[in-house]
Amino acid sequence: MRTILELEAINLTKRFGDKVALDGISFRFKGPGVIGYLGPNGAGKTTTLKIFSHLLRPTSGKALINGIDIQKDYVKALRSVAAVVETPEPFPDLGVRDFLTMVGGMRGLDGKEIERRISRLQKELSLDDLDVRGKQLSKGNKQRAVLAAALIADAEILLLDEPTSGLDPAETRGLKDLIKKLKKTRLIFMSSHLLDEVIELCDKAVFINNGKIVLIDSVSNVTKKFGRGRKGAAGLEDAYMRLIKGI
Repeated sequence: MRTILELEAINLTKRFGDKVALDGISFRFKGPGVIGYLGPNGAGKTTTLKIFSHLLRPTSGKALINGIDIQKDYVKALRSVAAVVETPEPFPDLGVRDFLTMVGGMRGLDGKEIERRISRLQKELSLDDLDVRGKQLSKGNKQRAVLAAALIADAEILLLDEPTSGLDPAETRGLKDLIKKLKKTRLIFMSSHLLDEVIELCDKAVFINNGKIVLIDSVSNVTKKFGRGRKGAAGLEDAYMRLIKGI
């Protein structure tokens, strides 16, 4: 039986001293698809993803995955989740294959299944030499190795923080094609600064600014309502400027 694929924030707040990173945000998404999380640097996007990944604790409010409060039972809540947040690094002295094998083992996969999934991910993510150590990888190759580690468990909910960052155009196209395939059966919550990427991949958009949710709507509705008559990424750019910058 597959999980119900649900992310919910209830009055989620995070403070760092006097700074309010998240100011009582609430949302609920259920079912497969891609949710784009948009806002300027420092708006609260990465903080949100870190709370849902249990890398940060909220000051108040709740973050629920499939109805489970992460703060009460993070092991159960994160069982069906894989996350790539900020700029994670593979283990520096492990080769990519050994790194993925370790992650697969931690996820409870047996040796043959790990090998099968590594072979599949090597093709889907265009992974280079699997014996290269993490500290020797380029930025783009590190990003792909970490994405492979997130995907090896076949998680049903993916939390991705600017997933195409550091990838060249060919690598980016391969990852976009993979996300399009995954979104049919998975819930993907991803931050992005690339509006053409959001137009291409995302079903809904969440706009956040200064720690507050500004708008939640389908991408098509956002461009219709706020896009000044333009379509595609141009319309979404106009919407972003009106919603976030007030222009």
